[in-house]
Amino acid sequence: MEENINSKSGAGYTYVDNTDTLDRLVKALEDVARVGMDTEADSLHHYFEKVCLIQLSFSGNHYIVDPLAGLSLEAFFRALSKKELIFQGADYDLRMLKKTFGFRPEAPVFDTMLAAQVLGDEKIGLGALVEKYCGVVLTHGGQKSDWSRRPLSTGQLLYAADDTKYLEAIADAQVAGLRELGRVDWHRECCDRAVETAGLPGKSEGKEAWRIKGSSKLFPKALVFARELWKWRDEAAQQRDRPPFMILRNEDLLELAAWRAQNPQSLLHQGPVFLKRITGENLARLETAIRTAEALPPTDWPVAPERARFQGAGPSQEKVEALLTECKKIAAGLKIEPCFLASRAAVTALARHRPRSVEEAQEASGMMHWQAALVMPAIQTVLWSAT
Repeated sequence: MEENINSKSGAGYTYVDNTDTLDRLVKALEDVARVGMDTEADSLHHYFEKVCLIQLSFSGNHYIVDPLAGLSLEAFFRALSKKELIFQGADYDLRMLKKTFGFRPEAPVFDTMLAAQVLGDEKIGLGALVEKYCGVVLTHGGQKSDWSRRPLSTGQLLYAADDTKYLEAIADAQVAGLRELGRVDWHRECCDRAVETAGLPGKSEGKEAWRIKGSSKLFPKALVFARELWKWRDEAAQQRDRPPFMILRNEDLLELAAWRAQNPQSLLHQGPVFLKRITGENLARLETAIRTAEALPPTDWPVAPERARFQGAGPSQEKVEALLTECKKIAAGLKIEPCFLASRAAVTALARHRPRSVEEAQEASGMMHWQAALVMPAIQTVLWSAT
């Protein structure tokens, strides 16, 4: 480890990798109400992803906690849970903190990215917000680092420290803007939703984890190949401790599933060109997965997702498009992105269920209260007015 930066703040931060420094940090947390926070994980490099750094900023001081240094972090997380935490994109950080440490915040969370969306900012990334509110241009270069490797370079740590250094100033400016526009409650509901969602089991933890994006477009015979290929890829990723995309990309998996379902008599080497990269034992396991899929009778094939098997007449495309158009007009008047107000999926659900109240609109579409309340007049105009 680089001793010159371990516990000194001359570089602009304090690196916390020993008990004494951690104890001082926990003590310092006692006197503050809010903390800028970020994490760095190794999900781009490992199957068994984990939090590798925890960055904090408060009272003008900046800290980088190394959770891989063998420290006992119980008191640290207890102290953090009672503070208002400022994140830039809280959902991933909170999900990883829960997964790695079981951490859940007890006090409110302030998400600067969500605030930027509520305020209608065109650019919502951290770099854009730092430049807008603090007049500082951040350097890039650490996004794809393997944060689990030690020692970390000075450049990596400086990059990590920058992720929280400006969060308090950004949040202060955004709070003023939210109050001016009367959107504080909108933002609070967005943040509460992010915290709630981060505490739920991830899709990858369920029995239907194999239903990757795009699989719903496959016909039934191809779905069985997609499922067995996903199992093969997941097992290979675990054995190598590599992210699944390093074994086979989602789009390649779906292409292979569709091809095999349509070409059952073809030799495997006649398939998609990327198969040439798969060799040896890995190829043998892939062939086994394909044979398994081929041997399954239709009664054992995966069924379409529940939403795809919706019974009854769906909404007319004309109604969906008309409601989308009205929602876009509302969003334009508020100067926010249309998809932030109402996604196409939400609008389709609204058109199908034709809710009579804000509460019914929320239940039908999963929208937040502020979103449903804003689009309710459009619902009444498009779905309930006499034609």
